[in-house]
Amino acid sequence: MIQIKELSKIYHSGAGEVKALDNISLHVKKGEIYGIIGFSGAGKSTLIRCINMLEKPTSGSIKVNGQEITTLDEQALRTARKKIGMIFQHFNLLSSRTVFGNVAFPLEISGVPKDQIKTKVNNLLELVGLADKAKAYPSQLSGGQKQRVGIARALANDPAVLLCDEATSALDPATTHSILELLKDINRQLDLTILMITHEMKVISEICDSVAVIEKGKIIEEGLVIDVFTQPKHPTTRRFVQTIINTDVPDNVLERVLEKGQGQIVRVSFIGDSTAEPVISTLVKHFNVDVNILYGSIDQIQDTPFGMLIIECLGSPANCQKAVDYLVKQGLRIEVLKHVS
Repeated sequence: MIQIKELSKIYHSGAGEVKALDNISLHVKKGEIYGIIGFSGAGKSTLIRCINMLEKPTSGSIKVNGQEITTLDEQALRTARKKIGMIFQHFNLLSSRTVFGNVAFPLEISGVPKDQIKTKVNNLLELVGLADKAKAYPSQLSGGQKQRVGIARALANDPAVLLCDEATSALDPATTHSILELLKDINRQLDLTILMITHEMKVISEICDSVAVIEKGKIIEEGLVIDVFTQPKHPTTRRFVQTIINTDVPDNVLERVLEKGQGQIVRVSFIGDSTAEPVISTLVKHFNVDVNILYGSIDQIQDTPFGMLIIECLGSPANCQKAVDYLVKQGLRIEVLKHVS
């Protein structure tokens, strides 16, 4: 649905060139919710603005629904943008228009007949849960309600793609959750492709199927969300993951273990049904080892349960290795953090 190849964006200033995007390539599949995460200044907002051509790329290719948009003239670009919905961080509603008027606005610009506009807007307000707010003005709405108006407006022209630029960062956690649930429902009902830009890993874990991590204008890691969460490779990715899942042994615990000088310290990741398996008791019963649980957590990534244990395996090196091999054969993700001898 969205194919980006070797995309770069360079800004020129008195201080010289600033490369906001550096040879980025991405592929977002039809019907997918794809997240792009990065710290401030990483280039994520520039990227999303290039996708709808609010920013003209310096080089590279962007195809949306099979159409190359970087070469379109102004008239063709206006037509193409109708199929690319956009949700903004600060809502960007027209204060002089009612909720109905804000959602109707893009339809009016497109020349849709009034009777069709009325039907369409009412259906959209029903979809986002604001049927009773049609006559209200933005100043009378909460932040979450304003964003729901923004979502309805973005859907007015039946887009193939919905771009979300930090769509929940101005909202409290409870409202953020409700907006993400709404976007998931819309994705399922309309088979709509959604591209999320965010700096919050919690947003990625709740809604996205795949994720790319951007830093200094480059994609440093990408993949399925469950894979990136359970096996982050880049230090920046690990920093993001640790904002919601602590994957490190606390230093004071590690020091006490190292003082004893025996066994192995192993990180065990449980995904899906394996979270319910009694693997630790199996190790103790069958491999002549003792197991000390140093740290554990369980969470959910989308609808998939995900658990993590950091254990100390106590026993002979041979028995500890057999225990680790057993865990690997069970399909668990294993990382030996320390060999203590």
